[in-house]
Amino acid sequence: MGDPRISVVVPVLNEAGSVETCLRQFESSGDEVEVLVVDGGSADDTRERVIATGAAHLVESPKGRAVQMNAGAAASRGDILLFLHSDSILPEGWETEITEALADDRIAGGRFRLALSEDGLGYRLIEWMSTLRSRFLGITYGDQGIFVRRRAFEGVGGFPDRQIFEDSEFCDALKRLGRFVMVGASLTTSARRWKRWGICRTVLRMWWLRLLYALSVSDEKLSSMYKDVR
Repeated sequence: MGDPRISVVVPVLNEAGSVETCLRQFESSGDEVEVLVVDGGSADDTRERVIATGAAHLVESPKGRAVQMNAGAAASRGDILLFLHSDSILPEGWETEITEALADDRIAGGRFRLALSEDGLGYRLIEWMSTLRSRFLGITYGDQGIFVRRRAFEGVGGFPDRQIFEDSEFCDALKRLGRFVMVGASLTTSARRWKRWGICRTVLRMWWLRLLYALSVSDEKLSSMYKDVR
């Protein structure tokens, strides 16, 4: 059996409620796909649920999404890396979307469009704004699913050692190596953050943090202002 072509890296911390659903989508994947779940020290039964599915390799890592994703990449074997949140579901035909996008050697990596798991006009508006933000402002977040050639990942040194905005900073670095594309298919992610904070508060909070980031406010200060939803 040869090495897999695509390695899916899923960072987790206390994600017992979502990790099984995430891993279930890979049950029919062939040998060309490997899945690595990188646990940052969960206090719930996340690790036990990952092991019980038998669908992924479990990697232990210090806490921190950037650290965990880099650890997963180091443990993986694929020529293509896909970084996926544990509350996200890939579209049907996602492997083809990625491989066709990377058929052009000038492309370093890319992302999916964002879809949210809830119905309602407000969530559709968020999706539309996310596509515009990512396409025209070049701002990409990890909930869109980021895929990259391994050599490009290594060329930028992996994810930067940040607690917040490590995903968009990583994508900005990739653009200096080659094109960074958006495929036509949408990845569906949980709307839990918007449901808990409220749509308007969430959008305003994220843009306020983004402004402070652009003004070079420290990573420690920004991360203290961002409350993660588990």
